[in-house]
Amino acid sequence: MSYTTARSGFTNPKDKYHIDLKLLQSLPMAEQVKMVDALERQYQSIGRGIEFSNQAVSGQRWNLTADLSDKIDLLRRASAAHSHNMHPGWNSLDYYIPFRGKSRFEKGVVEDASIYLPVVPGGKVRRGSGGGYGYYSEALDPSGRVVARVGHGDINRPEPDGDLTIPMEVPSAPELPPPAKTEEETKQEFLANYIKDNLQNQIFSQLFKPSSSSMDFIKQMSAFAPQSPLLNPLQQAQAQAQ
Repeated sequence: MSYTTARSGFTNPKDKYHIDLKLLQSLPMAEQVKMVDALERQYQSIGRGIEFSNQAVSGQRWNLTADLSDKIDLLRRASAAHSHNMHPGWNSLDYYIPFRGKSRFEKGVVEDASIYLPVVPGGKVRRGSGGGYGYYSEALDPSGRVVARVGHGDINRPEPDGDLTIPMEVPSAPELPPPAKTEEETKQEFLANYIKDNLQNQIFSQLFKPSSSSMDFIKQMSAFAPQSPLLNPLQQAQAQAQ
């Protein structure tokens, strides 16, 4: 972590609470994508997410499930949108980290948020402040090369400077919960549970001598949810009785 988002805009007062991330341009784009993916996973674990802020990409959010080509395209466009302050050899990205499902323009959504930095196993993190960058952290690989830098941390909340050694095995970000079920999946699950818990015993008790009323009921249920696995034996019984 590299401090928290700052109240003052370092390049423009209206841009307060945004974060500036720089990735070494000579790194393969796939590696740069992995770094941003790692940040996004960490932010999602605390209910936040990356939302780019410069004009050409304003409002676009990082999508972990997007294709690699789409991620690379967004990274390139976000870096090009940082044209107000270019740094040779670096891809610079400005973004906010609003709570998921919230607008970054709402009060309390981006203020005082934790700032994270992608690190390299076996490398170091070097921390400092100043130079119009606020509090910042740099990620070094084992050879001492700086591969990432993040800044605009709040200088009004003092943090210790100095280096941190990164172990060879870095804990991964927490696993994200599985995606929510679709409306159709929810309906099918509800129907299956309803049949199993409330109607199954009654239905199967009539299968050996199905009456016309029970067969009508089976037809209605089969028409309503033909894909439900619990209806398969009912449909077989219906076919045998006809």
